[in-house]
Amino acid sequence: MRTEGGGRPPLASFRPDFPVTEKFVYLDHAGVAPVSLRVKQAVESFLDECARSGAFQYPAWMLRVNEVRKAAARLINADRDEIAFVKSTSHGLSLVASGLDWKAGDNVLIFENEFPSNIYPWLHLAQRGVEARVVPSRSGAFLFEDIENRIDARTRLLSVSSVQFRNGFRIDLGRLGALCRDRGVLFCVDAIQSLGVIPMDVKKYHIDFLSADGHKWLLAPEGIGIFSCRRELAERLDPPLLGWKSVENALDFDHIDLRLRTDALRFEEGSLNVMEIMGLGAALELLEEAGIERIEQQVLDLGDLIISEAEQRGYELRSPRDRASRGGIVSFTGTFDPARVRDGLREQGIMVNVRGGALRVSPHFYNSREDIQRFFAAFDPE
Repeated sequence: MRTEGGGRPPLASFRPDFPVTEKFVYLDHAGVAPVSLRVKQAVESFLDECARSGAFQYPAWMLRVNEVRKAAARLINADRDEIAFVKSTSHGLSLVASGLDWKAGDNVLIFENEFPSNIYPWLHLAQRGVEARVVPSRSGAFLFEDIENRIDARTRLLSVSSVQFRNGFRIDLGRLGALCRDRGVLFCVDAIQSLGVIPMDVKKYHIDFLSADGHKWLLAPEGIGIFSCRRELAERLDPPLLGWKSVENALDFDHIDLRLRTDALRFEEGSLNVMEIMGLGAALELLEEAGIERIEQQVLDLGDLIISEAEQRGYELRSPRDRASRGGIVSFTGTFDPARVRDGLREQGIMVNVRGGALRVSPHFYNSREDIQRFFAAFDPE
């Protein structure tokens, strides 16, 4: 296989790994993404072993689970024991919301336009006397000063999405993380709209908790995700669920010893979804092989093309033009019904979506400029 600088294969060489491209133009990775042949093969191989060998392969499966945990840790620059497998982004965020030792009078900061998964767990804390302070939306983004001005001595935590699901506004995680560190506020990030397309570093950004499902930009199956908890904070989160794997001596079934694990694995209370983890592992390997930095540049380049084509047609852009302030999502409106256009495009085999009253387009690195041109050629609001 031909390689580019640094010995990596060209990004275009990964396109055959995604058979969805044979029939469709898929531009909704901010929704539910297709999986690659590698993911399909990893899941099928696991099922074949289950059928043919039963638990004889269990030790090998656990070794593979450990490798996937390491790969997830590398993706976000965490340590292996700071990673727990969860079933969804909501699962991970709820571990934080339900597990901290909140006191009546505490407050948590959230963004007005967040996806509901990053709102409801915090609003639910009202029954414990905790106030959810809402940072207002300023044309789909927020001002740093609006956050700064809402922090006081009782602010325990700030929870934000790394990229906003409606318009792709990318949060300055470094600046927010530094603010939280300096003000003694815990920093929680919903990373589902960036993980797999934008480099992530929980240490550099002073992120205490991170949660992300695999079914969007990670290109993994739905129903498996990762939760990161900074090692020093694991014991401060009281697990809402307990099981045989929650404790230190998990394999000593004959002696009951309720000493909870002191790392993130305390949140994996029972048997894991090994099949989904196998799929996630294959997805992480593919992304690592392609290179997240290269993926980011390709997706931003495609976003620039979408913006250019939309503006040439007189549509109103909802997403930031600035690459540093934009994730993989580009949203726009015009004198058309977004839902009608979306439905019409799907009939032509082109997958996009509607969020916040705008047409949302979200390509990934295996998409091509030709995919974008096909999308606009088929775009006929009339």
